[in-house]
Amino acid sequence: METEQPLLMIYGANGYSAKLIIEELISKGIRPILAGRSETDLKQLSQLYKCEYRSFDLNDESTVVASIEDVHTVLNCAGPFLHTAKDLMEACLISKTNYIDITGEMPVMHLAFSLERKAREKGIVFLPSAGFDIILTDCLAKRLSEKMPDATHLKLCLINKGGKISRGTMLTTLEFLGESGKIRRNGKVINSKIGEFTIDFEKEGFSFRGISIPWGDVYSSYHSTGIENAEVYLAVSGFVMMFKSVILFLLKLLKFKFIKNIVAEYIKKNMTGPTKAERDSAETFIWGRVEYAEGDMIEEIYQVKEGYTLTAEGAAICAMRILNNEIKPGTYTPSLAFGSEFLDLFTIRKVL
Repeated sequence: METEQPLLMIYGANGYSAKLIIEELISKGIRPILAGRSETDLKQLSQLYKCEYRSFDLNDESTVVASIEDVHTVLNCAGPFLHTAKDLMEACLISKTNYIDITGEMPVMHLAFSLERKAREKGIVFLPSAGFDIILTDCLAKRLSEKMPDATHLKLCLINKGGKISRGTMLTTLEFLGESGKIRRNGKVINSKIGEFTIDFEKEGFSFRGISIPWGDVYSSYHSTGIENAEVYLAVSGFVMMFKSVILFLLKLLKFKFIKNIVAEYIKKNMTGPTKAERDSAETFIWGRVEYAEGDMIEEIYQVKEGYTLTAEGAAICAMRILNNEIKPGTYTPSLAFGSEFLDLFTIRKVL
């Protein structure tokens, strides 16, 4: 007798990243339940992908619980996750449903780890950040910490050449632009202006210049590595470095809600995700460095799969492993769930 496959739900199924994840799952023989707020969009998607769909918003807890109570695992793709993760996590605790998302938002990660005890008691897994944010950098941080267990400082950088971002990613980013940046110092996440710290790297023919950003690893790397000081950088062009102060000043205008709303409407109407050709032509690298207070240092660079391709593959693999009950209940970062070797699945080559 054939065993019935546990149910996987994609919430926010109409988004750019979600569609890539759905296609990846279908290629692996899994047809997820498609979910979200718009029944019209979901009906079209269900016909396209030949998947079941369920339409519900997150305003009423009892409705959410009823919609997921027979589901083994929910994969949340509905960003900005600051507005969706809490309701879904709380519903998952009631229905005893595993929760995954593809966020890189620190408040969402903090929420997931604050609920770890409850997740364990309910016998479920919480795995935030199961996409480009933050599989690669988290696993690199873990790998470096294993090579230098007494490291006191961690630095990471994302280097993207020719990549393009989707509407959903831009809207999520917009939520935090104009706010303070973040770094970790002596075990605590503290405010730091975006771009307060810079890095200028050149070694063995590879070079980049970067500015500090509030990437999710500022929060999550401490859970993965125990390293008490962490900064994350984004490689930027020479133009951005030259006019950094002007650009950062303009970003501060996004603190004003009416300006943020205007920008958000423009993004919704005019931005789309990259085409497959654009994804295939992009080059993505990650750099990491750990240091010990005495001056010892280890650093590595990897060329990795393009961000959206990685999100599709990474989230699908994470979902499949949780569907197979390969992870004990609790809250995890990607490297805590699957080890630093998880990085190898998405590596094109080691540069340094």
